[in-house]
Amino acid sequence: MFISTKLGAARRAQKPALLLTLYSAITLAVVAPLPLLAATPAVAETTADAAEASQPTSYAEQVLFLGPLPAFASEQLVLTDKAKAQRQQVLRLLEKDPIPQAGQKVSLFGQSLSWQLVSPAQAAAAGPGIWFVQFNHPAYLKAKLALTGVKAPEIFVNMRSQANNSELKLATGWQQLLIFSDGQAENEAVQLSLTPTNHVPVQFQLAQQEPVNNRLLTNAETINQVAVSDNGQWLLVSFTGRSDVSDLQLQRTELRDLSKNTVLKTFNQQSLSRAAFSPDNQWLSYQANNTLWLLNLNTGAVRSLLENQTGVGSYRWASDSQSLFLQWTQADTSLKDTKAKVYRSLEDRWRGNRDISRIFQLDLQSGLVRALTTDKESSYLADVKDDGKALLFTQRRNDRSTPPHASTALFELSLTDLTLRDLGVYQHLGQVEYYQQGYLVVGGPHFANGAGINLPAGDYVANDYDGQLYFMDAQSLQVSALSKAFDPSINGISVNARQQVVAQVSEGDRTLLYSVDTAKQRFNKLPFSLDVVERFSLANDRANTVLALGTAVATPQQLEKLPLAQRRPTVLHSSSDLYAHIQLGEVRDFVVTNPEGDKIDGRYYLPPNFDASKKYPAIVYYYGGTTTVNRQFTGRYPFHHWAANGYVVYVVQPRGTIGYGQRFSALHVNAWGKYTADDIIYATQQFVAAHPFVDGKRLGNIGASYGGFMTMYLATQTDMFAASISHAGISALSSYWGQGWWGFLYSGIASRGSFPWNNQALYVGQSPLYMADKITTPLLLITGDSDVNVPAGESQQMYTALKLLGRDVALVEIPGEDHHIIDREKRYVWWDHLLAFFDKHLKDEGDWWQDLSQ
Repeated sequence: MFISTKLGAARRAQKPALLLTLYSAITLAVVAPLPLLAATPAVAETTADAAEASQPTSYAEQVLFLGPLPAFASEQLVLTDKAKAQRQQVLRLLEKDPIPQAGQKVSLFGQSLSWQLVSPAQAAAAGPGIWFVQFNHPAYLKAKLALTGVKAPEIFVNMRSQANNSELKLATGWQQLLIFSDGQAENEAVQLSLTPTNHVPVQFQLAQQEPVNNRLLTNAETINQVAVSDNGQWLLVSFTGRSDVSDLQLQRTELRDLSKNTVLKTFNQQSLSRAAFSPDNQWLSYQANNTLWLLNLNTGAVRSLLENQTGVGSYRWASDSQSLFLQWTQADTSLKDTKAKVYRSLEDRWRGNRDISRIFQLDLQSGLVRALTTDKESSYLADVKDDGKALLFTQRRNDRSTPPHASTALFELSLTDLTLRDLGVYQHLGQVEYYQQGYLVVGGPHFANGAGINLPAGDYVANDYDGQLYFMDAQSLQVSALSKAFDPSINGISVNARQQVVAQVSEGDRTLLYSVDTAKQRFNKLPFSLDVVERFSLANDRANTVLALGTAVATPQQLEKLPLAQRRPTVLHSSSDLYAHIQLGEVRDFVVTNPEGDKIDGRYYLPPNFDASKKYPAIVYYYGGTTTVNRQFTGRYPFHHWAANGYVVYVVQPRGTIGYGQRFSALHVNAWGKYTADDIIYATQQFVAAHPFVDGKRLGNIGASYGGFMTMYLATQTDMFAASISHAGISALSSYWGQGWWGFLYSGIASRGSFPWNNQALYVGQSPLYMADKITTPLLLITGDSDVNVPAGESQQMYTALKLLGRDVALVEIPGEDHHIIDREKRYVWWDHLLAFFDKHLKDEGDWWQDLSQ
């Protein structure tokens, strides 16, 4: 059982007709086929104030009861001082199995008990036990919770303790109520009631499914590491989750026999990272507690290789399995006691820029290491040759003369005599791997003097975030482009010792895997069932087994296995059971053709129990910053959660993004909103016109980072939105270019060849700040106050402008957070502000926002 929503503050319903509509939509949830619970008319109250007394009180007519539990009463448990621990354990069990059902059996001390559907009076009379009931409300709720006639009740709302006769403050949706009871109190009627104080109807109910909630999206167990042995025999999988009841991050790692998918060994509550199998399939290496460990897969023996060493990063096995090649970073301490910092370069703004990362070789037998690169500048391991005779590494080179103002030097180091071969300096070089008689390279279209550019005639500049695949001959260093005719963008590749190549690509709003025939320049899509592949591994067995970890738009995380010759993957692990009690709304595609003839992808999320005869407010989401908003199940912007709160959520993919071919992505360069805004406006108009259930007068829009810039820019171009939200948005291109840590590098691609001194039409003309007087839409600016990517000042200066202009604007900063809101509890607060702002302006329900503002 998970908490449904973050506790907040009151929302006042200003339009009863709207509330009734939303209430009808939400209370149509899939309900257990039993005559369960109902709201009863309010009874006269003599002690409540006039405002509270005017609200209808809802009474629970039935609850699910587990008991009687003969050794569970607090007066008995208190003798052993274990009452709190015992009840926490019950909460933990229910956290794992969120919604009990009538008739569901539970075994306690050899006794079989069942959850029973009874009245509160019957539950109290039965003696010590546990009550379970749900309630729902169509808007932000402020209500008094009261339980009478029960001895020593302990109440939990969404797994959090709540005092009896106290006020609840709950965001829209379904809530879960759990009560520990010691039996019936004497001379007092048994009643469980909720009395709203802000005119929002509330209903006790029991349902087999609930809409998705934010706690589940952040707490549900997920896989965060996958490793497979070369022979395809061994599989390592690491899981992480969260228990709010125990206030504990849950971690475990399993070593499995991949052929049978059976668990051979489990590491419980251990944070294992960077796990890798040796090429001879005899060893498993991993890092834990600043120590590098080695596990013998045959004997199970474990020994340490490097103990209590900081700065050890990624590594690769040598082909003979006798050594490891380590990335090891030495932290710079020169500024520890300095009174002034004199900048050495633009990059000196970056945290850790003066640290030196070197490559070392660690001998497994002796435990000794040798340095392979110097301490003059950082070197980064790229690949180790299959015959063990050489490795590739890169170094960064600052290049201020041409965009993107940084290049990559590529070197090959002989491991027999440690001689160094300089392979050249390249712009837009990403990944490089040994392959056949040369190297496979992933880079931008401008790599190797534009070897990968494939654009039609016209005023186009290639977008170097649109990844391409190349082959570089080892002797001549001549480069051949392999993916010019392949529209999806290459994100990364994996090459095994059999020279099989698998590429991860962005294809529209999906992230997929393809096998690559380099000789024929042919790409074959692998038939995984995932929309978004998060991680993948390629084994070196005869079947060329590929493991893919990811999600789909309405499917939580899965791990799948596919030998390349097969047509259907095997599911090794699925998180679907964690969502068995969750009802998701339907997701549908919506594609429009803009006036220029380009297809603009999109999809929309419907609320659970969607009713096409009703009118819904809608939220339009976009990014625009050269990548699509992919079809992952959840993320920083939880579309399913927004839909569960009564919104239709439309996600649009405007021009300028990768994944649709180089011409499409080239429209991002030196545009900064021109094509993107046109597409968002046009596609939204078409979406509203095509869907009568969307209320065109209650549209909200939101974007983050480049999307936050788009929100501000759109507010200067249209008044079609009733409320707008910009998270970490850019208000002035020149200040972001100069103050954002990576602003000048991103602009070297997005504004290639343009600078504040030679293209004021771009840097001023496309900056929302210089058009602030055109903004009339209510605007929320929200940012982490420690954002180094898009500094908080970008939001602050727009806030200043709109305040001076007397416009409806709000600024919210999340303390201590950077570009991404990572802290769990702060993330809930962040999400609350987004929904509360939209509720205020799109539903005329302003109490939640008012309380948050106070």
